[in-house]
Amino acid sequence: MASLYLIRHGQASFGAENYDSLSELGKDQCRRLGVWWRERGHSPARVLVGPMLRHRQSAEAFMAGYGQSLEMVNLDGLAEFDHENVLEVYRPDFADKSVMANFLATTPSPRQAFHRIFTEAVSRWHDGRFDGEYSESWPHFKARVLASFDQLRSAGGDALVFTSGGVVSVMVQKVLSLTDANSFSINATIHNSSVTRMLYRADETSLHSFNSTAHLDVHNDAHLLTYR
Repeated sequence: MASLYLIRHGQASFGAENYDSLSELGKDQCRRLGVWWRERGHSPARVLVGPMLRHRQSAEAFMAGYGQSLEMVNLDGLAEFDHENVLEVYRPDFADKSVMANFLATTPSPRQAFHRIFTEAVSRWHDGRFDGEYSESWPHFKARVLASFDQLRSAGGDALVFTSGGVVSVMVQKVLSLTDANSFSINATIHNSSVTRMLYRADETSLHSFNSTAHLDVHNDAHLLTYR
């Protein structure tokens, strides 16, 4: 059976003006994945990247660690959902990033506060009654991701796929026949630079491993493990 290695991007710039750029830690996470890949003798047949800058930067950092430049094929369907739009529809005042920054600065646990509000925002996005308010509805996002999933499998062979947590969680949801609520719960657990492996042939696909951070765990450094 062939393998799809679904790789969530490295840590992005949470809290910065432009989220869509890897932090130095994010680059290091993906570089370590490349080193780990090379040391175990893996040789990917294809490399596919989503359209976000953080997807491409993750692939480039991986290749730096791998020690070999590989051809990257862009696949727009691997784009993450617009989390800023989902959040701003729920909290229009957060369209002004300074408002959100000030709000988080006044809470004792900014990351927990953000996670709570973001969870509420995504639940509304999933609801189905407000689809017309979003730049991309939840049903459209799922359909787009699953069309890309079909495209990845129809091409055949092993592939490294650099994308985002929302995309990975929808693919896992499909393979395991999970609910929409399960999909978001899965998304919240996916580490930066983690690897989720799917095995497939013809019309059969199975989940081999989920959210593996073996390339980071070997260093025994909790600082390397991040969600945002």
